[in-house]
Amino acid sequence: MKFRLVVQTLVVLLFVSFPVRANNSRPFYLRTTVTMNGVEVPAGIYNLSWESQNSKVRVTLWKDGLFFATAQGNWVKNGVKYTGDAALLRVNSDGSRSLMEIRLAGVKKTIVLENNIESKLQVGAR
Repeated sequence: MKFRLVVQTLVVLLFVSFPVRANNSRPFYLRTTVTMNGVEVPAGIYNLSWESQNSKVRVTLWKDGLFFATAQGNWVKNGVKYTGDAALLRVNSDGSRSLMEIRLAGVKKTIVLENNIESKLQVGAR
């Protein structure tokens, strides 16, 4: 009887010790080549995943199971749920495009990406 109780206790402890992760990934389509955190990302279908901690978020793009690019950002509340995924781009002076926001279908929040490259350039400039 003690053996059975010990086994049941161990099984419960195993289930409790594994963290439950929400499904924070989905396919994400980029219609044009963009720059994300200094990395050129060609147009195509990617797997977008994100990890959140309060309002901070880290997004990662994967393609064919391989890491492609990552960036830090913030969740910003919006009053309307988006009907489709969208990428908000900034057209730079050289004609390239930088990924500024990621809007996810069915969510009332936007991921606003931090532009780390410009911040580093401004700090280093005198």
